[in-house]
Amino acid sequence: MYKHLLGFLFTFAAMFAVIPSHPNAESGFTTNEEVYKFLQEAFQAQVSLSEEERSLEEVNGLLAPYFLETPKKQFLGENLVSENGKYFIYGSDAAHFYIPFFTYSDDTKVVSDKDKIYVFEYFPENHEGPVGYESHYEGVLLEKDKGQMKVAQFLGDKIPENILEKAEKSKQELEQTTFKAADEPVWINKPAYQISFLLDPFDAFLRSGSMLLTDNRQGVLGLFEHKELNNQLASN
Repeated sequence: MYKHLLGFLFTFAAMFAVIPSHPNAESGFTTNEEVYKFLQEAFQAQVSLSEEERSLEEVNGLLAPYFLETPKKQFLGENLVSENGKYFIYGSDAAHFYIPFFTYSDDTKVVSDKDKIYVFEYFPENHEGPVGYESHYEGVLLEKDKGQMKVAQFLGDKIPENILEKAEKSKQELEQTTFKAADEPVWINKPAYQISFLLDPFDAFLRSGSMLLTDNRQGVLGLFEHKELNNQLASN
């Protein structure tokens, strides 16, 4: 009985172990995808300033939901121009203080550190196209302002060493977890096991948990296939 219980608990632990970590809910984001969406919207707000002329109030209104005062001033001071009392930004392939061109993939690292979120990515060297560059990091720092996360700093390639180490550690842990999940017994995907799970989920969990504690996989497959055969004969 104790073996079955241990196996049952082990099964659940293995299932939840493969779930990746996410930003702290207290930060205002619960998943990496929410962080990505926020940064994409912040970038679009910056780009929209090159689409038409606006008043200074309108410019600030577009950026205020996404940027704290310091990074906002840096961006506008570097890029904003004025003509006849109206403001706009010229498009450029090498503009400064924009949200980096993240790929928003596994290469884009999101690391929570207390009430801060570091978002960064390593870009290998590229000498093709209008703007070439050497290998480097690019990142931004998000902090909470009056209950809302905003861009607090353009980090460039100055990512804190402890944050880089934390990202690397998370990557290694994820790889190890993925490897363990891929090495799980193939009987989990067998029709016989799936049928038994549908008929009696609790019993299937108990048996699958105890089977994780033994190396006799061929015996496991035989057990399920034998039960499936008996069920088919009984129905005839």
